[in-house]
Amino acid sequence: MYINTKVVLDNELNLQQVVLMQLLKQNKNEDLSEWLESYNGDIDVLRDKGFISEVKPKTKKESPYKRLRLSDKGNSTLEDLLTPEVHEDDKKICDWLVNHYKKLGKDIGNRKRTERHIRDFRVQSGIIKNNLVKLCLDFLSENEEQSRVLEYVWYYPKTAFATKFNIYDSWLFKHYEKNKERLDLEFEKYE
Repeated sequence: MYINTKVVLDNELNLQQVVLMQLLKQNKNEDLSEWLESYNGDIDVLRDKGFISEVKPKTKKESPYKRLRLSDKGNSTLEDLLTPEVHEDDKKICDWLVNHYKKLGKDIGNRKRTERHIRDFRVQSGIIKNNLVKLCLDFLSENEEQSRVLEYVWYYPKTAFATKFNIYDSWLFKHYEKNKERLDLEFEKYE
């Protein structure tokens, strides 16, 4: 699980409150009222920030903690908490590859989405900076058909409804796994 510390600091949260937000999200589908009760002080903090809402009770005896949910603002903040920032290096890699693609006369796709895919690929694979460019160029040299659009090199969703980046659906990651030994030796030369 990735935690975006900038979002934590910007919202003046502590790590216990971050965990509590995840529990509140899960409380919709499973009864976590006993766990939530132990976070009483932090629940008040999150409620004051507008991150918590309450649903109507199903019975009169239902625990008030069973009715707690993340509000829309809370869900949005939790999503931001779990999303890494796009670094300057990700943008530089994207710029370089966009220029390379333009010289080849190929399509770019959505630039912002490509930057996010580069970020997600970097975070999930652990491959950074110039090694990402080397990997991408290696992929391009062997996969002409799949490399027509830069955005899809990083991630091509299996369905129109797949919106979350999944590294195991990435053509580039599959290429890396297939050529891992050779590429890792290449990467080591330039670290």
